[in-house]
Amino acid sequence: MIESLENFLQHYGYIAVFIGTFLEGEIFLLIVGFFIKLKMLNPFVSLVSAMSGAFLHEIIYFLLGRWKGREFLLGNVYTRKKYRKAKQLVDKYGILSIFIIRFLYGMRVVPMVLMGATGFGMFKFIFFNLISLFFWAVIYLSIGFFFGKAAEHIFGEVKEYYFMAVGVLFVLITLFLIYPKIKEKLLNN
Repeated sequence: MIESLENFLQHYGYIAVFIGTFLEGEIFLLIVGFFIKLKMLNPFVSLVSAMSGAFLHEIIYFLLGRWKGREFLLGNVYTRKKYRKAKQLVDKYGILSIFIIRFLYGMRVVPMVLMGATGFGMFKFIFFNLISLFFWAVIYLSIGFFFGKAAEHIFGEVKEYYFMAVGVLFVLITLFLIYPKIKEKLLNN
């Protein structure tokens, strides 16, 4: 099993990093950081792949915002609620909101559409978004790397246990990120 994972990562690992950060982001980066620690992925290539996937995701939504942003955001209850939060951040912090939003889980789509809809300059958005993406990717990859270091310290060189550690990491982070949403829904009912 370890050999097939290593083989997969050698052939498709960076494509998987690109797709993973295009679709999700934080949890995937933590796992990639773990594989960097295991020396199954190159840190620099992983960083570039992660930033590229997230950037493509965000530029698509930025351009969607330019095209039909307000209609999209105000068109349903979910995005309308997120729109108000994101608009407050953008109004209050301006360009710094790109950096703030980067670390708010579940706020990837709406702020990018909002920035496109409210007339953020394309080059200004690209420049500051790339800087925030760099810090975001480095932080999450580093956390995953240090989790891998802790797993190596606990499990030694027995790579089979690393999959348990990745599974535990995935479950814990998912619960950590989902818990506030579940708590909010329970309190609203």
